[in-house]
Amino acid sequence: MTRFLPEIIGLTPSMYEDFARCPRLFFNGSVLGVPASDPAPSADQGLLVHDMLHRIHTTGSCHDDTHVADVLDAHGAGAPHVRDLISRHRARCPKGADRDVHEHEFARFHRQPAPMFMATARIDAVWVHDGVLDARDYKTGGRFADRVADIPAARVQAYVLAAKASARGLRLQLRYEYLQAEIAEDPETWELDDDDFGALEEELRGSVTRMWENASDGSWTGVADPSLCGTCRYRSICRDSASPGEPAWPVLASSPED
Repeated sequence: MTRFLPEIIGLTPSMYEDFARCPRLFFNGSVLGVPASDPAPSADQGLLVHDMLHRIHTTGSCHDDTHVADVLDAHGAGAPHVRDLISRHRARCPKGADRDVHEHEFARFHRQPAPMFMATARIDAVWVHDGVLDARDYKTGGRFADRVADIPAARVQAYVLAAKASARGLRLQLRYEYLQAEIAEDPETWELDDDDFGALEEELRGSVTRMWENASDGSWTGVADPSLCGTCRYRSICRDSASPGEPAWPVLASSPED
């Protein structure tokens, strides 16, 4: 079974989130690449807002009302609910940052001690100000944690950013920024320093070790927990599912009338 894993495991926030939630979920999605049998709600609105924030910040300022309106109108994204989401970000966007990057891919390679892994994460926005590397992950879905430090995906995000912060003598701050009005408060921001970085790397290394252990014995056992299985994108086909159902894969029509 080890043949399913590459010698150097690639680790992204979503992959790590899957593994932390359920090894079988990780196996189906990240190892085998099985198409989802139970698709999640559309992410179109979230993708649109992420793209508009990227364009707004890279061509001007979100604090410039005229610029924001021009960008949204130029892309046919000027609907009131989109403008509201952008406005909620503006209230939390730092002014006067020394540096900033948006929609940037970060990577960090772990070699020793074994096992090796390559962690990558696309970060929505990073600002440098007041001695802080201020990283943001924009969210337009539901809030499921009270602290960013408790979110598995954030572990990979923090790991790839840690080396950048440490090299510049900056504190690292990772914030999940919820943009919809019905979520009144963001999860508690995760602030890390050099003392936290070593423990974070060891945590990820331990998880990759467990991936290899699952691959060696072919277990990849699912959690069989109704509260988790009920929202899993493989719940209808997973052998360990506690919420079985009918797969919702697209069906090829057998005749023009179907």
